[in-house]
Amino acid sequence: MEKITIELCLGSSCFARGNSLALSNLEGYIKEHKLEQSVELVGHLCLSDCSRGPNLRIDSQQYAGVKPECVVDLLVEALSKSR
Repeated sequence: MEKITIELCLGSSCFARGNSLALSNLEGYIKEHKLEQSVELVGHLCLSDCSRGPNLRIDSQQYAGVKPECVVDLLVEALSKSR
């Protein structure tokens, strides 16, 4: 299985709109399911779409307006596609 890269915007706008909680949700899920070897979590100061944030990118797919409670679902979907 190829390693999945999740790029999470941690700029002030996205962070305040929910990416702080999204980061916590992703870190917890990755640790709980022992996915450290399958998922790389990367923070960025900006993913260039601040007005539509919070933003994240999984591999080459960018998502805008992501709710913190949905980020794990996006990861699970990406993991199922990579198998």
